[in-house]
Amino acid sequence: MTEEKQEIKKILVTGASGFIGSNLVLRLVEEGYSVRTFGRSGTPAKRLRDLPIEHVSGDVTNVESITSAVEGCDVVFHLAGLVSYKKRDVHRQYGVNVVGTRNVMEAAFKAEVKRVIHTSSVAAMGIPKEGEIGNEELMYNLGGLGLNYCDSKYAAEQEVKLLVKRGLPVIILAPGITFGEGDKHPHHHAIFTALAKGALIGVPKGGVTFSDINDVVDAHIKAMTMGRPGERYCLTSVNLTYKQAAEVFAKVQKVRPPLFEIPGPFLLGLSSFAETVLPLFGMESPVSRQAAWLAQHKIFFSNEKAVAELDFKPTPFEDTIRRVAPYYLYPKSKR
Repeated sequence: MTEEKQEIKKILVTGASGFIGSNLVLRLVEEGYSVRTFGRSGTPAKRLRDLPIEHVSGDVTNVESITSAVEGCDVVFHLAGLVSYKKRDVHRQYGVNVVGTRNVMEAAFKAEVKRVIHTSSVAAMGIPKEGEIGNEELMYNLGGLGLNYCDSKYAAEQEVKLLVKRGLPVIILAPGITFGEGDKHPHHHAIFTALAKGALIGVPKGGVTFSDINDVVDAHIKAMTMGRPGERYCLTSVNLTYKQAAEVFAKVQKVRPPLFEIPGPFLLGLSSFAETVLPLFGMESPVSRQAAWLAQHKIFFSNEKAVAELDFKPTPFEDTIRRVAPYYLYPKSKR
């Protein structure tokens, strides 16, 4: 262990029960760090219960509980957040993503934590101009469009920046759509299954930044000792249209790729209809109008800054799909 690592005696991870958080904790323990997890459950996530970690129960919206959890920690990873594009989640989302971030940053500042790594998202960065690849300097341009998740993640970053101005050493990491072991997102599992069966005949015309969970976790580990406080880093493993991504999957799995790109107006109309009508029958819409709108755009971001300053090493998308497809496709009993 390097001298810098030896100085890190205790690490707090909020949101440790989540996809990125649980994978991060596994790696931290594997590398010999002393880890404290923080979450609403009284026990650690199932994946983490056999690990030699300390768990503290609490909610990031509660100042007292997060203040107590931060005490004695040298590094804080803040991953707790609510990912949702549903209107019904707006108020809870603001509480968790914005107020919760404010509370964590304030607690870390008072405890004189050596470094904080705030996990944000490319959703907080906006949409680059058509045909361009954005970077960390892009000005947020999604305000007023009713995109509650994007707005909440952007607002959370503003809370972080307020504490940076007061001297808190924070690094912001922004992954894209992340694939990997431990992912419980039902849409990701459904998409992999539909692709494997050749049942997904059409995809949205847009595209997005994809991230491999291993790349994301590596960046978090390196951010403890690398990178510049106050800076944001895009963790882009690859930029692909949804059609290109599906074609890579089809190539790896030797199945038929989607036949066409779905016209934007049709997808928006379908999502609006589903959000309005399905709840009347006690069913939940599989896609929100917000997500459908975003899916029409090519939301691509450069990883050059992360490569240069965090030694970020993106995994080829074909390698990611080949590795993670069994996780998404096989029943739990066979994993």
